[in-house]
Amino acid sequence: MRIQIVMSLVGRLLYIFGIFTLIPFIYSVVFETAYWSFLITTGISFGLGGLLSYYGKESQSFSLRDGYLVVSATWILTVILGSLPFLGSGILVNVFDALFEATSGITATGATIINSVDDLPNTFVLWRGLMHWIGGMGIIVLILSFLKNLGADAAHMFNAEASVPKPGVVMPRIQSMATKLWRLYIVFTGVCFLMLWAGGIEPFDALNYAFSIISTGGFTPTSAGTFVYEQNNYICFVFIFFMILAGGNFSVYYNALHKGIRILIDDFETRMYWLVILIGIIIIGLSLALQSTINDPIQIIRDASFNLVSIQTGSGFAVSDYDLWPAAAQMMLFISSFFGGCSGSTTGGVKIIRLIILIKSSIIYLRKSIHPDMVQVVRINGKPMPTKWIQMTQQFLFLYLMIYVISVFLMTCTGLSTYDSMQVITAFLSNIGLGFGGFGPTDSFGAMPDSAKCIAIVDMILGRLELFTILVMLHPQFWEGYFIKKQSSKRYRIL
Repeated sequence: MRIQIVMSLVGRLLYIFGIFTLIPFIYSVVFETAYWSFLITTGISFGLGGLLSYYGKESQSFSLRDGYLVVSATWILTVILGSLPFLGSGILVNVFDALFEATSGITATGATIINSVDDLPNTFVLWRGLMHWIGGMGIIVLILSFLKNLGADAAHMFNAEASVPKPGVVMPRIQSMATKLWRLYIVFTGVCFLMLWAGGIEPFDALNYAFSIISTGGFTPTSAGTFVYEQNNYICFVFIFFMILAGGNFSVYYNALHKGIRILIDDFETRMYWLVILIGIIIIGLSLALQSTINDPIQIIRDASFNLVSIQTGSGFAVSDYDLWPAAAQMMLFISSFFGGCSGSTTGGVKIIRLIILIKSSIIYLRKSIHPDMVQVVRINGKPMPTKWIQMTQQFLFLYLMIYVISVFLMTCTGLSTYDSMQVITAFLSNIGLGFGGFGPTDSFGAMPDSAKCIAIVDMILGRLELFTILVMLHPQFWEGYFIKKQSSKRYRIL
């Protein structure tokens, strides 16, 4: 049965996730009371992984359909496993709360139902940051950097985890690229940690902030979050720099390190990403200068830059209460929450590459309305974009809007107001973790009913996996042939 190939892969992936759950357990044994729920989770991960591997079948031949199933199953199982330490230790007693927190962590959304992070044991603060870091670059990309014998078809899993167009990515070398991306990811995390530590943040807090910043997550080691650094310009600008860095294309970064900074400057998506951020900062800065009581130019630039970059990249941090800002500044933040960063980044949202494709294809369509015989194609970095990528982008936008509308409606059915429903769905579907009003930078999501948390869990996973990976499995034809034994090809001659 073809499902056995998927089972074997998922089993191997669970082994690696189980290793990560040992890290907070070891920390708890050394520095705090031993939290055995992490060791139990490790045992469950290994046990389930062993069971799937035993009944599975190894293969180097995968289809894109296999990739969708492997990715979806892995993310869902890691979310469930990630919630077990919270439940097993009694930190969270509500199953929906534990699943919400784990989903928010692994999808790098950063929304929390915990009202007082200061009351959490450091072991769980570390686990929250580590979940961000594991899921930021992508669980499958992490796994591909460990498993070296999957063959060229492993690219299907890479595609299934993020359906965003990836100009310049060579699929047969995807496993080598996964290793390089994770090395760069580790280097960025290390440098960010050292710079925060140099700014006076305690090493444990600096490490957790670095996990959250580079993964564009949003979990913080204290209840005050980043508000405690609102007067520390050095810390704020370190946050801003690395949030912008995390929102860029890691593949382009790697090429720039080996071929020169010109690669970074010549990349059209990167330039547009920087331009969109700059325009947003200018609009918010002007709004604050003209309509608010803030008179310090440095504070205006700092607050506008920090909150705009944080919202657009889905980092989920805040250095000031933007609910008190003028309406124009708040509206700019809300609009930027849909943009996201570049393809190949740790951000959520629509992504800059999709906006570029949609804008360019719309311009070409208008031109063809005037000159029907004109032949013109969408080009990125001078290379023509395949028609399938343009169609995929258009379908993504349609599905995104459809899911957004349905989710907002369902959220209102749980008792939330229309305004709050729109804010929280934007926060979940774009993996931002911050909303406005009652779910702004100074609030938690703990007040939501369990039914609303279920909607949030689904939307966070859908947003992180770029919609298609989960939705494609709802089609009945997806499952054809998975549970049917392959007929033997042997032939017998009648004597």
